[in-house]
Amino acid sequence: MFEKDSRSDAPIPEMPTTEGIEYPRAASWSSSTVAEIMRDQIGRQVFRCFLHESLAEENLLFVEEVEKMKREKQPEKIRQGIKMLLDKYGQYINLSSVAMSKLREATKSEVPDPKALECAHKEIYKLLENDQFPRFRRSKLYLEFLEQLLPRSYAERWMTSFDALLGNQVGRHHFRQFLFNVHAEENLRFWESVIEFRQLKNKSIAMLNMSRTIQQQFLREGAHNEVFLPFGLRQRVEKKIREKNVDDTVFDEAVKHVEQILKNDPYVRFINSKEYNDLLAKLH
Repeated sequence: MFEKDSRSDAPIPEMPTTEGIEYPRAASWSSSTVAEIMRDQIGRQVFRCFLHESLAEENLLFVEEVEKMKREKQPEKIRQGIKMLLDKYGQYINLSSVAMSKLREATKSEVPDPKALECAHKEIYKLLENDQFPRFRRSKLYLEFLEQLLPRSYAERWMTSFDALLGNQVGRHHFRQFLFNVHAEENLRFWESVIEFRQLKNKSIAMLNMSRTIQQQFLREGAHNEVFLPFGLRQRVEKKIREKNVDDTVFDEAVKHVEQILKNDPYVRFINSKEYNDLLAKLH
């Protein structure tokens, strides 16, 4: 996107240590929102480090500065503040032409329109929420931070509970790596996609669109990541998607089938694998 040395001169953020935080708190970020992780001092810093690594830290810095500026009452200070924002972040943030135009107009007005800031803030915040935060939750940086906090007792539970393994982000990560090595990763990828799908607003356009994406990626015959389902089951799912009869239960039967496949053989092999035992040896 752009070179690091051409970006803003903000100091490089440092990853926080694991002192003063326990696993459940850090794990909760995976099901939180941007607003919630921003209220957690350590979570905010971990997210900032991810954004810096992804060359997207300016989005968070821009949002933070806009939120401070929205409390300002003096028109001249607002005008100068908006000018500073454009000078500092204009070449890095991905604003629409409409939002950018409103900010530029505000710098020329004696009484800047507060809606100019609202529009820009909304666009960049939406980018954080819908694009960068989901990627953070799946990132190597976040998973490695979680793994440092994971109690051994959590990982030991996976020996007797398949559900505990799937319900734990670190566990799922290592299980996914194992499945990749035995060429069976698509089943877990499908499972994870459906979990993300269920978090969308029920019966929304976003849910319909994601159901189509899942169908194309995992259920379409010949797809690179094809998940093999009984013919009748596949037909029922495809019919609902084709007829736009989609809600948060549309993949339930398919997920149960995939869970059974994972549990019957790959799970048992993973629990007895070198990968799992190496992880246990690292934990306390």
